[in-house]
Amino acid sequence: MALDKEKASPPTILVVDDNQDTVDILSRLLRRHGMIVLQAYNGAECLETVRSRPMDVILLDVMMPGMDGLAVCKELKQISPALPIILVTAKDDMTTREAGMKLGVSEFVVKPVNHIDLLERIETQLSARRLVQEADRASATMESEKPEPT
Repeated sequence: MALDKEKASPPTILVVDDNQDTVDILSRLLRRHGMIVLQAYNGAECLETVRSRPMDVILLDVMMPGMDGLAVCKELKQISPALPIILVTAKDDMTTREAGMKLGVSEFVVKPVNHIDLLERIETQLSARRLVQEADRASATMESEKPEPT
């Protein structure tokens, strides 16, 4: 999967999981596909990273000690409501999916992660994010070009 050549800089993806092996595997995969990868190993690190750096997509584990992925998602949506979140979970049940959907999760990926599926889901989220950003820029341009009322 190639990166969109029109984008000036590679996308930044935050991988959040309490399992270091999972973070390492996903990070290597994403870097091989030209993405910038940030890593966090718990909910607090994730929130701190989101507050301090811009990013394009978050891959977020559901089952983590302390603050689980759903609690993190709730906080993330307060910090950056439009930021796409892909929940990565070994717990593929309707209760988890329903809770994630209510919190505004963009996608769900079940462990063990199918790499091709994950890359496609990330690209879908990146494309949707670009379209929203372009629409926002066009709207701002149109607003700034409106003639002043006389």
